[in-house]
Amino acid sequence: MSTEIGKILCVILHYGSENDTNTCVESILGEKKLDIVISDNDPSQSYEPPEHLRKFVRVVKTGGLAGFSEGNNIGVNAFLTDDHESVFILNNDTVVIEGAVDFLRESLKLNGVGAVGPCMPFLDMPDRIWACGGFINRLTLAVGALQPLSAAPYEVDYLPGAAILCRSDIWKKIGGLSENYFLAYEEVEFALEVKKLDFKVIADPRAVVLHKVGMSSQQKPEYYYNSIRNRIRFAKYLYGSKIGFLFGTIIMLASARARILKKDRVKILIWREAVRDEYKGAPLDKKALQLIALRYKL
Repeated sequence: MSTEIGKILCVILHYGSENDTNTCVESILGEKKLDIVISDNDPSQSYEPPEHLRKFVRVVKTGGLAGFSEGNNIGVNAFLTDDHESVFILNNDTVVIEGAVDFLRESLKLNGVGAVGPCMPFLDMPDRIWACGGFINRLTLAVGALQPLSAAPYEVDYLPGAAILCRSDIWKKIGGLSENYFLAYEEVEFALEVKKLDFKVIADPRAVVLHKVGMSSQQKPEYYYNSIRNRIRFAKYLYGSKIGFLFGTIIMLASARARILKKDRVKILIWREAVRDEYKGAPLDKKALQLIALRYKL
């Protein structure tokens, strides 16, 4: 294994708290050959690094309307060069523990590995693990976080999008994160695309990145709508457009049935609208989610 340290392009997607973003940057300032880019996807488009960080980061503006995939892709596409051996996608609500990047680098150099992710405890409860890789259930279309399976790196179905280190040549072949999703499931499809190229996706429990869980998972109308369309889109990716739509819709009937039994009229209406919009091929973007948020108040 080569001991030469290659350059990493680290893209931090900024949304919401500038303090979170700055803290995240500060946690990786000591890393060697790390080019840090802030992809500003906050609607205000006002992020500017404080003076003590200014010389360490570059900022690209997304327009404030991009989804998770597009926001990250914009940052990568703006600054990825042939000098970068890998791409590091990092949420702004994370804190990278010292040594984590070195472990991830080491694992990425293992034979046949295309992407690697860290073990992620909760930021406010560091003794509890949020995720250490993830699993995919192709029958229910459910995905979820794994607890550590061993002390050494191991293969997983996918890596949560909060922190992923990927070989840059693989990133280029795949074309980055799929912009077919607005938020969630893009990292799941990405992992499957890495595997289609005959590379492994692994989690390295030695690498630790703390994560402030909950910022993007609130139970709001737009998130419920997004989750339904995501699962149907993921089914279409797995099984083809027609069969996938039918399969995804049937699977999501379980969600609708639960809402009917609870007499949750608003959620039932959102479910119907999500299925109808996916059938019609309506855009799944910031504007669509904003309309759902305005139309339904839970």
